[in-house]
Amino acid sequence: MRLICLLILLPLTLGFTPKTDVSDPQVISVAFIDVGQGDATLIRDGAGFDVLIDGGKKTSGEELLTYLHQVGVDDLEAILATHADRDHIGGFIPLLESDDIPVESVLYNGYPGNTDMWVEFVSAVHREGLSLVPIQYPQNLSWGAIAIQVLNPPEDLIDPEQNKASIVLLLDYAQISILLPADIDSPVENKVLSRIPSVQADILKIAHHGSKYSTSQTFLDEVLPQEAIISVGANSYGHPTFETLTRLNSNGIKSWRTDFAGTVLFTSDGIDYTILPRLTFLPLSFSFPLIP
Repeated sequence: MRLICLLILLPLTLGFTPKTDVSDPQVISVAFIDVGQGDATLIRDGAGFDVLIDGGKKTSGEELLTYLHQVGVDDLEAILATHADRDHIGGFIPLLESDDIPVESVLYNGYPGNTDMWVEFVSAVHREGLSLVPIQYPQNLSWGAIAIQVLNPPEDLIDPEQNKASIVLLLDYAQISILLPADIDSPVENKVLSRIPSVQADILKIAHHGSKYSTSQTFLDEVLPQEAIISVGANSYGHPTFETLTRLNSNGIKSWRTDFAGTVLFTSDGIDYTILPRLTFLPLSFSFPLIP
């Protein structure tokens, strides 16, 4: 695979951390936090309503807490576990065990896990005096100024595989939409498409870290995103796969990878939006794959 080498202006990038302006009630932000091979997404409505969707692996808990402190999160109205996999719930454990960022509620997909990590997560929730609250299709939620449609999972699954039971959320803020499909695969993508008249979204977080079994052409044709966020780190699965990257590139969709850019910060006033990588450190030159 060909490589392209870019020279970086060190004074402009070294130590640069964009801050979310949460003092403006007209601006929302969505931070796709760099937690390595996992997911963690911070939603802020600009008026003090903060929700953390997934928490990455337990080993990424320190980095997650550091980021929350850096951007001034002093409490979380909710944390949401899209499903029970360890790369989505593990980082919640040190967060719940910390004393400085209270959590008011814990949401999950309604389908408990069966791993030691799940048991540890549930124990941490109960120690805080909280209970797990299921959210499922076709519920609608409001997070401050943001309207949310829950598009998966339905309530009638029998012993589902966790990825297929992932919570899928469509966030709407005025004229801007964001689709968060967690780790669903293409068959579940097709079911999501059948559940509402339109899933069109400006921003698409790519499902399952760029797995070749997700983000089908049919799905992209319906969502029609302008931007794609891939939350990914070092892994043995080949994520993000060549097939998924090629589909995104062929459709003219701008892609942002947390393993290249670090935390990716989206902000919007409901009409326009900006996306900005968080570059905490870059050497004078670096190389990354050039997608054909």
